[in-house]
Amino acid sequence: MFGEKGTVQKIEGKDLAECRDKLNKMYGINYEIVNTGNDFKRSLFGFRERAVVVVYYIVRNQFTMEEQAKKREDENAQFERNRQELLLKNQNIMMKSELEKLSEKIDSMTDIISSVNVHGSSENHPTIERIEELLAQNEFTHSYIKMICEKVRSTFSLEQLEDFNLVERYVVDWIGETIQIAKEPIRRPPHVFIIVGPTGVGKTTTIAKISANKILDAKKNKNANDPEFCIITTDTMRVGAEEQLNKFAQVLGKNVIKAETAEHIKTIYEEYKNHVDYMFIDTSGYSPNDSTHISEMKNVLSVDMNSDVYLAVCASTKVSDLQNIFRNYEPFAYESVIVTKFDETTQIGNIISVLWEKHKAISFITDGQHVPRNIKKANKVDILKNLSGFNIDRIHIEDKFGEK
Repeated sequence: MFGEKGTVQKIEGKDLAECRDKLNKMYGINYEIVNTGNDFKRSLFGFRERAVVVVYYIVRNQFTMEEQAKKREDENAQFERNRQELLLKNQNIMMKSELEKLSEKIDSMTDIISSVNVHGSSENHPTIERIEELLAQNEFTHSYIKMICEKVRSTFSLEQLEDFNLVERYVVDWIGETIQIAKEPIRRPPHVFIIVGPTGVGKTTTIAKISANKILDAKKNKNANDPEFCIITTDTMRVGAEEQLNKFAQVLGKNVIKAETAEHIKTIYEEYKNHVDYMFIDTSGYSPNDSTHISEMKNVLSVDMNSDVYLAVCASTKVSDLQNIFRNYEPFAYESVIVTKFDETTQIGNIISVLWEKHKAISFITDGQHVPRNIKKANKVDILKNLSGFNIDRIHIEDKFGEK
């Protein structure tokens, strides 16, 4: 009856209005009347004819009313789905914006919280600021100061921070705990001491002091024989270095042997190793940036002698230079550090900081030119006593860090 789109069809009714009403029910507005006419149609039993209106039309599309209704339903459902997706997308955008705002607030709160320790002590508390000032006054490095202040914040409550003396005492203890004291190595004879380091730090004088003290230690022990040793110098750069060492050696009744190559040192070692208790080797001093000469000296000292190598540095050397020296002399595999001219500075945070950063121990401290008096084995108490501006509890640090 309905045919395909474009096919002329007809419908009958008593008048045009009835025909239109039928068409509207079947197709809505999706039809087009192309012609109308009149016709006669017999009644049901064929006794008489009645006039009817014939309407010729075409369907604009192939969908019935039911199909159109279904299509509208589908379109409405799709529209609703699109609307819901858009709403959800907008909600997600709004939620993301809110989450970003919340994240920013959390970050801000984290920054505030990070400035307060677990007990609630503020980063800007006057006690912490005063501790920072004292550490900076002693020329501790930034990283060391940060480490100590973080310990203060994580250890003390706001109430405890009001007691500056309490905090100061703990800080001095913590500084002491970061200092490593080298243990004196026990070697089978000969015990070979090699001292390296930049020019002007007092390596030659330190050699004289250590060797002289070995003799004094033996004399204190009445049952011990005076040690036998030889002194070797590889310092061919500094004018008068050999003469200076000769003067010290003559006082000790010894001679200085000069060596310029690894072969020389090996020959001397083989000659003396069965006859001496100690060998002391003085070396040339170079700028820590003089990598060429430092490398050459490393080659000269490459003889297998089971030696102990010490790096000598001056106590007043600034932090950046100390870090450079420690790094550039690392190829010598030095066991520990000798700090010289300790009496020529009032700030020792530089030394403590770099030793801590480089994980190095300190073995000796020298504090004057007098041989053999102005040298001693390093100890934490003597170092801590030299902290500037701190109220040092002598009895406490001696109880905590003194030799037992």
